[in-house]
Amino acid sequence: MIRKSLFQKLGGFDTKYEPAYYEDTDLSFKVRKAGYKVFYQPLSEIIHYEGVTGGTDLSTGTKKHQDINRSTFAETWAVELMTKPAIGDLAFLRQPLPGRKNILVIDHHLPMPDRDSGSLRMFQILKLLRQQLGHRVTFIPDNLADIPPYTGELKKRGIEVVYHPYVKKVRDYLISHGSDFDAVVLSRCDFARKHIADVRLYAPESRIIFDTVDLHFLREDSEARLTRDPEVRRKAQEKQQLEYQLIDQADETWVVSRAEQQLLQEERPDKSIQVVSNIVDIPGSSTPFALRRDWLFIGSFQHTPNIDAVLFFVENIYPLVSERLRDAKFYIIGDKPPPEVVALENERIVVTGLQTDVRPFFESVKLSVAPLRFGAGVKGKINQSMAFGVPVVATSLAVEGMELTDHENVLVADEAQDFARALIQLYESEELWNRLSKNAIEKTKAMYSVSAARKRLRHLFSDKHFDRFRTSELKMLTSKLGPRSNRPRQRVS
Repeated sequence: MIRKSLFQKLGGFDTKYEPAYYEDTDLSFKVRKAGYKVFYQPLSEIIHYEGVTGGTDLSTGTKKHQDINRSTFAETWAVELMTKPAIGDLAFLRQPLPGRKNILVIDHHLPMPDRDSGSLRMFQILKLLRQQLGHRVTFIPDNLADIPPYTGELKKRGIEVVYHPYVKKVRDYLISHGSDFDAVVLSRCDFARKHIADVRLYAPESRIIFDTVDLHFLREDSEARLTRDPEVRRKAQEKQQLEYQLIDQADETWVVSRAEQQLLQEERPDKSIQVVSNIVDIPGSSTPFALRRDWLFIGSFQHTPNIDAVLFFVENIYPLVSERLRDAKFYIIGDKPPPEVVALENERIVVTGLQTDVRPFFESVKLSVAPLRFGAGVKGKINQSMAFGVPVVATSLAVEGMELTDHENVLVADEAQDFARALIQLYESEELWNRLSKNAIEKTKAMYSVSAARKRLRHLFSDKHFDRFRTSELKMLTSKLGPRSNRPRQRVS
């Protein structure tokens, strides 16, 4: 695609390439020489029946001009071609700009930001690193699956995505490309465990960052306390041991809240523990209280705490509010609701399933609920609601680590009657609703906005930060070896 005026100004296709071959490549070089840029769109697809027009025999017919015109093109642009990399040499694609890094990210699958909070956070991190901070970013899903449209959503933002069939194993990619990277981010403990040894072996110069997403052992421990199930307790202890092993092996660990950071720093004071929390766009509120009705719950049902929360709410809290709020509907939004959640649907409880665009719901409801009884990390459902200026009624566990204040930017209640009372109060009080809505947006801007995350990630991938911890790690290694005079001397025979 080219402007007609520019095409004519450059003389169109040069007739010396008649009848065909290299006229388009020649045009691209003329466009650049005239001071314009030429862009390649990797998501475009062309079906080409090779040889149908010109044949496939390079020695006869139209096809013979492919070799003839290649020589003509090479002679015409000899000076410019001297500055270009050799055919097949892709090293220039992996050279970061000065002060920027080559970053590899490995997660369980492609981020699906319309489906779950963890995916949204990862998608935002990748976008920030590439588009706003200028780093070269490569993403590998552990399952190596190419899942449209999510692969394209990364590619068109300049993020390289590695997947099957081009790579058969993550290890194969690390063997051939590991030395290219300055940093490798391993997301989630089960997948960090799977790849950390290979990363250390094949990317020895890279800074390894273990991204917990949330501390899984805290989630399982809270479930164990709720259910009093000894098997869940045992799994929580195993997960805790695994996560601490990964923290020890990694150069840096990311958590999503200052509460989790403080916990790990107390256990591992010599390790770099950094907060990279949830990241949300903040559309704010455009619909006034008087024009709103109903409430919602949002969350992926592949996440067990969300199933428990909805069932607990409908069985224990909903009966206490349904009589008072007879005209209100309760929307249950989320990917893959199980049969027991689908069975809750009636005239006033609507199970919507996955909604790729949740804006219409947040622009019309009065509030959202987060009746979580176990879990860990910062809850994306609360971030998302607050970003839309929709106040939240939540349990104390749901707001854990989020630095929120009851009756200032959220309502907090744990017992069923208290939760129902708070929901009704918020649903009916315009003054309370306006105060919570305004404060929720301000709090989200301060802690969970794109601008706050950009500032944080700029620091974490700065040369200053890298050098600081490289120096401290060297000092730790030296102290473990002890002073030179105390080291055992090699005997010389």
